[in-house]
Amino acid sequence: MFANITNIRRVTAGSGGEALLIIGSEKTALYDAGMAYCATGLVENIKRELKGRPLDYALLSHTHYDHLGGIPYLRQQWPELTVFGAAHGKNVLERPGALKAIRELAVNAAKQYLNAEKLDPDYRDEDLRIDQVVGNGDIISLGDRTIRIYETKGHTNCSLTFFIEEDSVLLASESTGVYVGDGEVIPSLLTGYRDVIDSIETCRAIKAKYIFSPHSLLVDEKAAEKYWDLCRAAVDEFKDITLELHRKGVSEEEILERQKERWWGPYCKEEQPSAAFEINTKAGIAAILKEFN
Repeated sequence: MFANITNIRRVTAGSGGEALLIIGSEKTALYDAGMAYCATGLVENIKRELKGRPLDYALLSHTHYDHLGGIPYLRQQWPELTVFGAAHGKNVLERPGALKAIRELAVNAAKQYLNAEKLDPDYRDEDLRIDQVVGNGDIISLGDRTIRIYETKGHTNCSLTFFIEEDSVLLASESTGVYVGDGEVIPSLLTGYRDVIDSIETCRAIKAKYIFSPHSLLVDEKAAEKYWDLCRAAVDEFKDITLELHRKGVSEEEILERQKERWWGPYCKEEQPSAAFEINTKAGIAAILKEFN
């Protein structure tokens, strides 16, 4: 699937959220679970790659709807599945209001991508849960593969980065941004600018040979050399646009429109419904104004 990284397989079944299968000698793990609307395809893709082996673990980078939508369907196929995530994420998924919001966004995505009015009945809110909490320095063993966890806040307070040590593969959290090709990163700041900067520098210090960016997969070799600088430049631009317009008396709604003009291009339109982009961007603008005013 990826040159020189034979134990990682892309099992994504639809636009909007990537899913990677990591195959170890003793255990298997899925990194993120995409959106609910395409979860049936995700299950089939995983089964095809596993060839009769069970899916043992699911690793959640964070608890947004486009990263965990397949979990209910995975649990039905593999009832012994263990879902790993951050402590804050576990708390989020125990709140009825959060589950309701996740469902609403999932339905909106189903309308956009499938022209469907509702989710498959196999989608159950109660299946969206974290079974085992992990955080900084924790290790998940797949046998011949070791996955080390880093807490990398900024996109959410439950954002995690996973590093596969034997392959020097970094599965970067969305806090650091999303690579869209041609040397461009789109910022994904929601909870705080300083958190994002800390997360970028945490990831830089790992010095991974291979970097997987959320929603876009393996960063090409040329961009990887300066990837963390690209991430910093993107979040700095988001901050500067917000603060410059705010100081001119521009409303937050108008700032949102300017940010949307700047970042919501063809790639984003394919990968993220407009409603979700606006929710995230509003949160990022509010976070910047809170930190710097």
